[in-house]
Amino acid sequence: MEKILRALERDARLTPAEIAAETGRSEGEVRALIAEAEERRLILGYGAKVNWEAAGELRVYALIEMKVRPKENVGYKAIADRVSRFDPVRTCYFMSGEYDLAVIVEGGSMHEVSDFVGEKLATLPGVESTVTHVIMRRHKEAGVMLEAAPDVDRQAVVL
Repeated sequence: MEKILRALERDARLTPAEIAAETGRSEGEVRALIAEAEERRLILGYGAKVNWEAAGELRVYALIEMKVRPKENVGYKAIADRVSRFDPVRTCYFMSGEYDLAVIVEGGSMHEVSDFVGEKLATLPGVESTVTHVIMRRHKEAGVMLEAAPDVDRQAVVL
């Protein structure tokens, strides 16, 4: 199962026949294992990783660190679930350290991100504070390089 999941994680466009050839299983086995993985919610969805900047769609991304007060009997999960339901939220992590949640949001402008953080996130019950970091440039996301890497990593040193 792991080899099938890794193959789909790397490229969701792979056909069951291609995965079968890669993993040494039959195409029927691969189809059955994929169906089982979907039913067990091991596979949560399929999608393309799009470089919107290269497509001409300018987007603003920000990392929001949040200190929150855990809710009685459910801890941090209730507020993390609530934060995760907002459309601008692309990622939400519960983490150790000085802040409890790390949230990545996407908007069409700085004003849009600012309004979302100030009016929606910071005002949620249980939120004690937020710190916003604007993401200046994305280089790699979800394991995929967003810009073509140059052929040579370093310039030659001339003495």
